[in-house]
Amino acid sequence: MHGPDRPAVAPEGVDQLSFDVFRALMDTVKLNGRLLMKTMAGHGGHPGQAGCLWALGTREGISQRELAEMVHLAPPTVTAMLQKMEKAGLIERSDDAEDQRITRIRLTETGRALDHDLRVAHGEYVTSTIGSMSEADRRELARLLGLLGNNISSALERLED
Repeated sequence: MHGPDRPAVAPEGVDQLSFDVFRALMDTVKLNGRLLMKTMAGHGGHPGQAGCLWALGTREGISQRELAEMVHLAPPTVTAMLQKMEKAGLIERSDDAEDQRITRIRLTETGRALDHDLRVAHGEYVTSTIGSMSEADRRELARLLGLLGNNISSALERLED
């Protein structure tokens, strides 16, 4: 991680301020990930599982394909995660009544309890980080991140054309 003792010079063609903002964003993303992992682990889960549990709690009985789309993960990744979750007693899988090629996923009571605990932990996490900022700062951060997101989307569209 960069800090005041490790100055970095912007790459060729990039102004220093833009590069400093980029570094600050990357450092924040890394710290966010570390804190989120520790918070979720402290409650018996992990962020990937939390996303799956949230999706299943929201749409009980969805298919594995639908779940993969909801959590933005590749189907093989979701399959491996579900195997671990099933082994831990968090979910149960069953064939669709009308189409045996489709597997439906449901939370067990243990899965619902963990989903609840992780939702509470996530709420505490957001409150202690973003929620501790002033309303004006949160609005400005949301506005700036929206602009950055739009710029990133536009860059992706150009690359996909």
